[in-house]
Amino acid sequence: MVSGSVPSLPDITIVGGGIIGVALARELAVRGQRVQLLERNILAQEASLASAGIISPPASRYGLRADLALASYRRYPALIAEVVDETGISVGWNQTGELELGADESRDALQATWEWQHAQGMRVEWLDRPALEDREPALHPSLTSGIYSPDSGSLILSRLTIALARSAANRGATIREHTHVGGVAIGSGRATAIRTLDGEEPVGALIIAAGAWSRALSETLDFEIPTIPVRGQMLAVADPPVPIRSVIAAGGGYLVPRADGTVAVGATEEAGSGFDSRVTPDGIRWLAELIDRTAPSLAHGRLIDTWAGLRPGTTHGEPVIGRIPHLDNVWIATGHFRSGALLAPATAEALASLVLDGTVDPMIAPFDPATVGNNLGR
Repeated sequence: MVSGSVPSLPDITIVGGGIIGVALARELAVRGQRVQLLERNILAQEASLASAGIISPPASRYGLRADLALASYRRYPALIAEVVDETGISVGWNQTGELELGADESRDALQATWEWQHAQGMRVEWLDRPALEDREPALHPSLTSGIYSPDSGSLILSRLTIALARSAANRGATIREHTHVGGVAIGSGRATAIRTLDGEEPVGALIIAAGAWSRALSETLDFEIPTIPVRGQMLAVADPPVPIRSVIAAGGGYLVPRADGTVAVGATEEAGSGFDSRVTPDGIRWLAELIDRTAPSLAHGRLIDTWAGLRPGTTHGEPVIGRIPHLDNVWIATGHFRSGALLAPATAEALASLVLDGTVDPMIAPFDPATVGNNLGR
């Protein structure tokens, strides 16, 4: 797919067609930039396709990402309305609310999360076991307390990614699929061109947002981009004997009720899988055990699908967002791991401001590439 008109020299070229890349493309196009986005495969086919698309309230445990997550969480309702209105593409938004649950031994930590969220002005309710049983009869009895967030829900992230790309294209952005960027030409401290199978193409500014594949450009940029692929496996269940009403976060995973009545269950975290995105028996076993300790009745539904994707983790556990220190016109936005769906809107807004006018938003300052990467051979 190629959309938009191809300018002779785009103001900004973005490498990567996942949720982060297309959110950036739209934000920059909204701000009047001539944008070109290049995707090695087709849009929304990696982490964006595999994601459960949960939009949930951040917590203090997010650490350095808390402010970025909070800004995105607050931005989402308007963003969804905007892109659906602009494009007519349904993004599958299902505002079910979310329950974050714990057993007796985690009650104090959960209470602290609730207090932090309440202090940030989020709509959250504390529920003890009787209220949990009333809301979600399918829950395992070991889950004795929880936080209910009525404003949370889930969307189909691949659809949102496509909608954001369409919105960007409507503003003149060029979206080019099946365009592999294998290298970057550097001269006088700047990126001068990208290398594709069709040859070299000149660039103005360059943003690397290629998810787990971002690291492949490290050598050509003379900068170590610390991304690693982390496989996540999921499954879907239909016709559960006891329906699930809310997104449920517990036991290191989540259950996500879809608008079509199915429930998505995820997800494993497999940092040693490399770029292997196959579903495995071990992964399905872990998901089945998650069901057993969270909502056992789901095991009596119909298994209708399994899938896996590669999240962009990093060696240090945090995103990388900002300018490569020794290059005047190259920025990075990657490494969002399990939070790409949630963090995309605020990442796009903050990085767009940095690229266009040099404004360093405090939300992304901790993720400056200068603090997490190393120049190769320097």
